[in-house]
Amino acid sequence: MKTACFIPIKKNSERVPGKNFRVLNGRKLYEYISEHVKQANVFDDVYIDTNSEEIAEYAQKMGFKTIARKPELTLNTANGNDLLVYHFHEYPGYDYYFQMFATAPYLQPETIKKCYDRLLASEEYDSCFTATENHGFYWLADNPINYRPEILPRSQDILAVTEETTGLYGIHRDALARYRCRIGRRPYIHVVNKFEAVDINTEEDLKVAEYIGKVVYGL
Repeated sequence: MKTACFIPIKKNSERVPGKNFRVLNGRKLYEYISEHVKQANVFDDVYIDTNSEEIAEYAQKMGFKTIARKPELTLNTANGNDLLVYHFHEYPGYDYYFQMFATAPYLQPETIKKCYDRLLASEEYDSCFTATENHGFYWLADNPINYRPEILPRSQDILAVTEETTGLYGIHRDALARYRCRIGRRPYIHVVNKFEAVDINTEEDLKVAEYIGKVVYGL
């Protein structure tokens, strides 16, 4: 089985200017996931898709391959599915395609390896992704989705809601070709803790990540 990991890291960001270059507890954000993927040491090839010379140079020093980001894929209208489908068509020689993001700095090498091993070892799953299980009271607009307000359950008994961390995705080539999506129809959901689930999308997220990394985990 031949596997590849694709890490999109663009230089522009609308909500948090220069997000991937921001310093988080002494290191630039893009360094975290790159180093953790390298430490996991499970992929045949690792590609960094970028429109930044700095990141391209860093990728080469790490021993990764680089992909020049297509201008249309730097737009806010482009999403993770668009990127992975593009990578699949440009690099069709792999059995499994993984996608990870610089915005998930605390995703650990051990978790990457566990997801990799679980997906490749089982015919039960066609894809995988990392997630959290949340036992809260959730609403969609003005509609409750996991409980009935008139019959209030204990929080520990409430139906858990699974939330993607948008940190790691993996999929078999056949499922990717068929569904053109980074998640197939039989995904393995790997639950991670709140630390690994940190996802940087706003200035507030950066502050929370700084606090969690420094105060709670001593980074």
